[in-house]
Amino acid sequence: MLFIVSDKYEEISKEISDKLGRGSTAINATGMYEKADRKILWCVVSKNEVAKIREIANNIDRNSFMSIFNAREVYGMGFKKI
Repeated sequence: MLFIVSDKYEEISKEISDKLGRGSTAINATGMYEKADRKILWCVVSKNEVAKIREIANNIDRNSFMSIFNAREVYGMGFKKI
């Protein structure tokens, strides 16, 4: 599971979709350091796709900020059925 903060979130989301066939969700947020409205991309992928997404985000926006988490279980489209 990845959270990506970038002003170029739409471009990053499109590349993730085009190159990996994965969806992402843009979440409204406020950056407390700068007090600025931001978008956070939330994306759940397999372990072997994480490096590809890091590369996509870095190629589009070298100033992007990314947090990567382990998701214990994932259910739904593209993952396990409930």
